[in-house]
Amino acid sequence: MSMIDSVVIAGAGQAGAWVARTLRSEGYAGRIVMCGAEAEPPYERPPLSKEQLVPGAPGMTYLIGAEEFPELSVDWRAATSIEKIDRASRRVALSSGRWLDYGALVIATGGRAHLPPIPGFDLGCVFTLRSLGDARRLRSRLLPGSRVLVVGGGWIGLEVAATAVQAGAVVTLAEMGPSLCARSGSPALSSYLYELHASKGVNLRLNTRVVQLLGNGQDGCIAEFHDGSKHEADVVVLGAGMRPNSEIALEADLDCDGGVVVDAAGRTSDPAIYAAGDVAVLRTSDGRKLRLESWQNAQDQGIGVAQSLLGKPVQYDPVPFFWSSQYDALIQMAGNPRDATQSLVRGVGRQRTHIGLDSSGRVVFGMCINAPRDIRMVRRSISDTSSDRWQPMDGFVADGSLTS
Repeated sequence: MSMIDSVVIAGAGQAGAWVARTLRSEGYAGRIVMCGAEAEPPYERPPLSKEQLVPGAPGMTYLIGAEEFPELSVDWRAATSIEKIDRASRRVALSSGRWLDYGALVIATGGRAHLPPIPGFDLGCVFTLRSLGDARRLRSRLLPGSRVLVVGGGWIGLEVAATAVQAGAVVTLAEMGPSLCARSGSPALSSYLYELHASKGVNLRLNTRVVQLLGNGQDGCIAEFHDGSKHEADVVVLGAGMRPNSEIALEADLDCDGGVVVDAAGRTSDPAIYAAGDVAVLRTSDGRKLRLESWQNAQDQGIGVAQSLLGKPVQYDPVPFFWSSQYDALIQMAGNPRDATQSLVRGVGRQRTHIGLDSSGRVVFGMCINAPRDIRMVRRSISDTSSDRWQPMDGFVADGSLTS
């Protein structure tokens, strides 16, 4: 690492903040420059769809506060993005018009909300939720009695729906697929989420596609669905997925495939450039490519990239982990349900644990609802290759809901 006199971090989110913090905590004395498109210091994103949408929202807790940057000797360039990478001369062009040299570059640019090419999604009644500014604007519209249409039945859409209901709004959710959170690969989860939101009064419309939005002459919208029916809303929240901010990598001719491809040490196809977080696609040991959109991955991969920059051997091989808080339910998942050939369940109703096993009987996936102790054992078991790993026997019964 003594050969690298400067590290430039493109992106000031969770991953970028952990790169900077870890470099300093582990002794790197060179120059660190962090460029972030937002004016806000780095912060965690999970509160955006929860605490930051409610009246009287608490102040945001920053990963690195503005006053901490001088203490860490990190040159933070607020509201400044990196527009271009010149790999040959190892420098980047900033949105300010300046150029900046780097010894090593870390791409931690995250992602943005996917905007389907549907007429009317540029109207003022339409909101996305990727930034603190987005949350503040949406919060002012989630009023008691307001009619909220959520487009998309993934995690962001469901968390916004739950928060809006608790704020007193009347919520309809339109999902173009046949189930909620279908990307999770777990029918048990989709069924549970449907029952949970329906019990709270959300009008769930599956297999429903919005074909256009029209202004209603006031501040709201009229949504037209594929079957010709219409729905009027004061607020439309778009939760139709995320797109990685990988344009600068593509233009620099780095290896990209739905994001910036990296090895287990976080290196891209250019040995002087690394990537971490939502924008990074990890080439796993078994040849698969994995992009994880989670708080845990952004932190852990950011730490791993920093350690790799310091010359330490890093073999980042994460067990996917994700959590969501909706109403009074804490939903936690680890592993990959697609690797399961059989499943077990313990508990019913508000507290339950679903376990997925592979053909050898190993735990490869777990979904725990209000069962934090179980998720800890699940994660440990997936990571552990020893013979004394956790055997989920007591109280578990056969269940086909994960693999059906």
